Formats: sequence, C-alpha cells, structure tokens
Amino acid sequence: MALGCASPQSPEPVRHASRIAVCCLLAIPSAGFAQSSTPFVVDEWRFGTRETNATLNYCIDARDPDWPIAREIAAAVAAALLLRANEHLIGDDPRTADMSGEDMDDTYRLLIQHCDVAFGFKLVPDAYPAWLTITRPYYRAAYVYVTVDPTWKSLGDMPVTRAIGATIGTSADLRLSQYILAVPAGQRWDKYPMASDEAALRAVINGTTGAALVWAPALWALRKKEPAFAKSREIQSTPLPVSTADVGAILLSKQSFLRSSIDQAIASLTKDGTIAGILRQADFPATPVP
Repeated sequence: MALGCASPQSPEPVRHASRIAVCCLLAIPSAGFAQSSTPFVVDEWRFGTRETNATLNYCIDARDPDWPIAREIAAAVAAALLLRANEHLIGDDPRTADMSGEDMDDTYRLLIQHCDVAFGFKLVPDAYPAWLTITRPYYRAAYVYVTVDPTWKSLGDMPVTRAIGATIGTSADLRLSQYILAVPAGQRWDKYPMASDEAALRAVINGTTGAALVWAPALWALRKKEPAFAKSREIQSTPLPVSTADVGAILLSKQSFLRSSIDQAIASLTKDGTIAGILRQADFPATPVP
C-alpha cells in the first residue's frame, strides 16, 4: 500500500513555501530546538544595528502563496505602530535569491541584515529555536480536501479504491496517516506522498488520485496561477476532523519590546476588523484569530 505515512521525524513546514526558513519536528520534544545555539554568520559585526527607530523593517517572501495578504497585514501593523513601513521582498531581490530556507543560518542572516520581523510563518507550538520568538497569529487557515468528482460531498464518500495525494510533512498529513493506519485493511484508502500542494493538485486533475489534501492558502494562490486548478472543488474532511494552523510572524528573541508592540498592533487590527477586511476583500480562505 502506498501509504507514505509520516514518521516521528516528519517536518511540518512552518513557511507556506518552506523557502527561507525553519521546519519543525512535530513529534520531537521541544528541547531539541530550544537548546540550539544562535547560528554563526561570518563577519556578523559588519551588519551592525539598524538605527531607523521610526521604521518597521519587515520581510515578505514573494514565493509564499499568501504573500499579498502578508504584505497588506504587515503594512497595517506598521501604520498601527505609527512607523514607516519598509518592506524587504524575498525572492524578488537577487541578493537574497540563494536564501533557500534549508538552513537556519539563512533565517538568522535575514533577520540581522534585512528585517526586524518576517511575516508569513505557521506558528506551530515549540517549533522554533530559543533565539527566535513568534508573534500572536493574525489569521487561521485550514488544510482542505479537494477533488474533481461532482458527487462526493465529503472524503468519506470517496471509494477506498481511489487514493489521496497529500503534501508530506504537515500536521494534517500526519493526522491522515494515523487515521489510515487505524482503519482495518480493506477499508482504507492508499495515500500518495506529494512533494508540494501543486503536485497534489495536479495528481487530482490528471486522475492519478481521487482527492488531494492541501493548505487552503496554497489552493487559493494556485487557482489564480493556473485556470486548470479552478475545476477542483473542496469537500468536507469527514470522517477526519478539520486540521488548521495559525499564521503570524517571527523575530529575534532579543526583540521582546518589538514583539510585544506587534502583538498589540495585531490584537487592535483584529478587534477593529481591519484584518477581517483584508481577508474578505481578497476572498482569502482564512479567519482572524480572536
């Protein structure tokens, strides 16, 4: 059976595209990362300290599916703090094109060279090293099942002769694997591990799988990118519960005052409906986090 279930070492991508930053280990004790030392950067002293106290320097990764949303929320946070917004767009700047995110050193280098805070991270509990801290979330999104079959209303309607394509390493993928292993043989679907949400969607479109498990913001972006994906339709996750993840920003732990200020700004923008308005205007599949 092509189960491809996640092992205890399966990483949950905390970036949407996992391009410039960290991965967490869902089943590993948090001490593994908490004890990690600050990454070494050659000639770190050359970068100094930014003396733009009236400016919020923040990074947005243009390779993330939700980057237009992160951009608007980051600008709104800067405005709420009465600071000038200074965006550093990763993926657009050739000087940072080599920041692939495979190494934690890249994240550290990014934060000391270019930005005080980086937006667009899944806030998975206990996933980050001690030298990083996370903000409060500004939205919550779900992992969704999609298909092209017009008759299925939920995953439970799909025959066990069809397979599920799931992006490997996510919390939803792990939960699906656990469910499949708990179901008696002959009553469970095969699961094909996919390298990305796009690959999972393509497998559904070409009929390789009956359904795909993908991150809803990624589905939102891919449907805009390629019309063929628009014919896919979401179905309920039953018999599995809905899996969600909160999204926010990261910054260096020593920036405790800035983190507190950003948290207050996000809370204010949530309460006054600004974040809800940004999500609604873009028809983005997420909700503000109270």
